[in-house]
Amino acid sequence: MSVRIEIFESLSSKLKDMNFFEIIDIYKGQFSEEDANSISSYPAAYVSISNIEYEETTVDFVEGNATIDIYVFFRQFENTDILDKNKPSTLEMLRIMDGIVDELHGTSGKFFSELSQVAEEDLSFRYGKPAFRMSFSTGIVKRIEANNYIIL
Repeated sequence: MSVRIEIFESLSSKLKDMNFFEIIDIYKGQFSEEDANSISSYPAAYVSISNIEYEETTVDFVEGNATIDIYVFFRQFENTDILDKNKPSTLEMLRIMDGIVDELHGTSGKFFSELSQVAEEDLSFRYGKPAFRMSFSTGIVKRIEANNYIIL
């Protein structure tokens, strides 16, 4: 199994177990600011495995650090003032955001160390709907399956 597959399968499984999301997918550039309205089911979560910076440690292994971003989109609601009928939906959205951190923080696997939340960003203005990016960092250890030659 590859590092990226293990990370995606681990995180998407945990997100699925939360029983909140209609869509859980790997982020493949399928939406931008202009076409974020093409998301048809909410809430939606997308896992993005950003750059992984590696250093060679031994002949057959590399170690590195990676940032994992979870993009979360919610249905657009109207006002949420104290008397508004949408307040329960807004509070549920906040519970989901907290639940994501509770569920994913500390997750680890064979190829990656415990995830640690490093950032959270409100992207609602960018996408024109409630949208957030939650960022986690992790350490990576990867075995290189290549022929190594030692010159004497």
